[in-house]
Amino acid sequence: MGNLYNFKQVESFALIGLHNLLNSANKDNINLTTFKMFLEPLEKLHSKEYAVNYANTLLEEENKKDKKLKEKNKNNDIQE
Repeated sequence: MGNLYNFKQVESFALIGLHNLLNSANKDNINLTTFKMFLEPLEKLHSKEYAVNYANTLLEEENKKDKKLKEKNKNNDIQE
């Protein structure tokens, strides 16, 4: 029997795979096949623990970008 993963680990690998796909040349061709292509190598590249930490880092970075964009849009609305 292979390695068992908890939900948080599976979610983390999926988030990393999606992040990689969205930041690739294939971002205009997102489907299950391309997503699987980006997901498959992650098990060999990242340990379960690293994947969880890395996925959390990616989410934090995205949240920071979203906050900056919202603040910028808010400032632009005030100036208009």
